[in-house]
Order: sequence, then structure tokens, then C-alpha cells
Amino acid sequence: MKLNYRLAEGCDGRSCAEIVRDWSLETPWLGPLNDFESVVEWWTGCLLNVDTSWVCEKNGKVVGFCVRQDDNITGLYVARDARTRCIGKQLLDLAKVDREWITVWAYEQNPHARKFYRREGCVEISREIDERTGLIDVEHRWTRSQ
Repeated sequence: MKLNYRLAEGCDGRSCAEIVRDWSLETPWLGPLNDFESVVEWWTGCLLNVDTSWVCEKNGKVVGFCVRQDDNITGLYVARDARTRCIGKQLLDLAKVDREWITVWAYEQNPHARKFYRREGCVEISREIDERTGLIDVEHRWTRSQ
């Protein structure tokens, strides 16, 4: 399997939105996403207006992406059929390269994401209620070892 990691571009927004849409269908506790075209617009804007973002392609198709704004991961998703291939780890490692620390949030109801972040050296530092969803959102922090 040939994987290609590269900086994301605005034209990747639709592919990223498709990954998020598919993830949301697997996540009944989150509830439905907005209209798909507004999700495409949101992720396209995120890819264009942030510090840095990356995609992973398999055979020319985007199968994962990571968006970093300053020291915060605002999105890290991998397509269902591409999981367990270290794509999420590679994307997170790209986000860590030039940072002393990274913050990432994951809902308490998302044990797979929270386990992944712990495995990658992130520790829980706070919890709060997401006003939009009413769900508990857990803040995790990775810090570069001295």
C-alpha cells in the first residue's frame, strides 16, 4: 500500500468533509452533521486558513487529514477503511514536528480517539461541556520531552 503525505490544499476540502461525514454516521451519540455542502465549505476554509494541514493519500485518494491551528489540532480524521495503518499517527507526528506542545480535544464518548491520543503521549488536562453539543469534551496535551 503506497501512502503519500503532503500539505493539504483547499481542493481537498470535499474529500476531508466526506471522511468527517462518514465518521459522523458511525457516531450516533454525536447527532447529525449540518448540510453536507456547508461541511465541505467549513473544511475547505479550515484547510486554507490555518497554520498548517496535511492529508494522506492512498492511490491518489485522500484517506486521512490533520488540521493544526497554532498549537491546536482542530481536526484529525482517518477514513474507516484506512484505519489501523498508522495514518493517524503519521499525521499527528507531522503536526508535532515544529512544536513544543500540541493540544487536542476529543469527546469523552469517543474512547478510540482518547486511547489513540494517550498512546501518542497526550495527557488529559481538562474537561468542559461543549455548548454546541452538550457533550463532555476532554482536552489532551502532548509536550515535547526535554
